[in-house]
Order: sequence, then structure tokens, then C-alpha cells
Amino acid sequence: MDPGELEFITQGAEAQLYMTIFLGFKSIVKYRVPKPYRHPDFDKLFRYRRTLIEARIMSHLKILGLNVPAIYFADPDHGLIIMEYIDGHRLSDCLSELSRDDIIRYALSLGRQTSIMHKNTIYHGDLTIANTIIANDKLYIIDFGLAGYSRDLEEYAIDIHLLSRSIEALYPELHDLFMEYFWKGYMEIAGKEFTAKLKDKVRDIRLRGRYVEERLRRKISRERYM
Repeated sequence: MDPGELEFITQGAEAQLYMTIFLGFKSIVKYRVPKPYRHPDFDKLFRYRRTLIEARIMSHLKILGLNVPAIYFADPDHGLIIMEYIDGHRLSDCLSELSRDDIIRYALSLGRQTSIMHKNTIYHGDLTIANTIIANDKLYIIDFGLAGYSRDLEEYAIDIHLLSRSIEALYPELHDLFMEYFWKGYMEIAGKEFTAKLKDKVRDIRLRGRYVEERLRRKISRERYM
């Protein structure tokens, strides 16, 4: 690939991703696309704010020592971020291929990194195993497009609930092992008392979700016979 050349990777709900060479480094270009259904002024503000927050949070986490892509360039006015390309495999694609020792090691790592993130009032917003990459024998967290700053315990609990559900959906047989060591890694940083409160909040969110799912199931069942 020549410097400056863009290679399309994927189209998400809010952004397009491209591969390029930037300052000699293989990089990812994230471009938040204008949405014609939004008022132009709101769309510009939304794209500016989300791009600025994402770049700030990733830079903040990098300084804290987390394994996240480095930010090379950000232009919030145009909804553009250029970041480090992490050459590896998504955990969602390879978890079942890992040894038990590696699963434990990466679960501990993700727990510690998530705990540091939350301790610094940052939530990810979409913390799933699809947004983690194994590269250079390390676990990286990617895609901070929905991340933000908050002191609300529920935001942190939602992160962990999403992680748990993503493992259940793809690798139910590995869920308990992974989450056991995730929580151990988390508690190393956050401490026993805070971790216990967070576990209670995660359970609460899970129960609420089951209640909503059951209500929907009953509603659909009734409508079939109406």
C-alpha cells in the first residue's frame, strides 16, 4: 500500500473504516459520515463531540498504560481520526482456540484494564470480545466510539454486562472461566468492596434484561393467537 492510499475496510452505523499508511505506519482511518436525516447543525456538533471524546479517551488510556491503539491524528471538525493499526485476532474469533492458561491470562488482563478505565471515570460503551484484539501476546481494547466519562456505577456495570453477554453468545462453555478471572483481575485494581457493589449492579441489569425479555416473549405469544 502506498502512503496516503485508502483501502476500505468496513461501514459501521456511524463511521467508515479505512486502512492507510500514515507517517510510515500502517494505520486505521475512522471517518464519521454525515447523516442526511439529522439537522446539519446537530449532525456537525454530534460528529465533532463524538470524535473529540473518542480521541481524548483513547489518548488518556494510552497515558495510563492500557493496551489501546495510539492516536496519530484527530480532526473533530471533519469527524476524522487516524490511529494505530493493531495486527492481531479478535478475541471473538479465537477464544476457543486458546489454551486454558491463555484464556486465564487474557481474562485477568482485560479485568485489570477495565478496572483502571473505570477507576478513571471512563466507560467503554461497547465492551465485547469483538472489541478486543490479541496481538504481540497482549490483549488490546479497541473501538471507543461509544465511550464517555461518568461516575455512574451503572455505566461500568453495563460494560461488564455486555462483555458477559458477548461471551455467552459465542462461547457459552467458556463464559464462567473467563468471567471468574476477569473479576479477579478487576478486583486487583478496584478492591473487594467496590467490586462487590459493581457485581450487584451487573446482576441487577441482568435481571432487568430477563424481565424485559420475558415480557416481550409473552406479548409475542399472545399476539400469535389474537
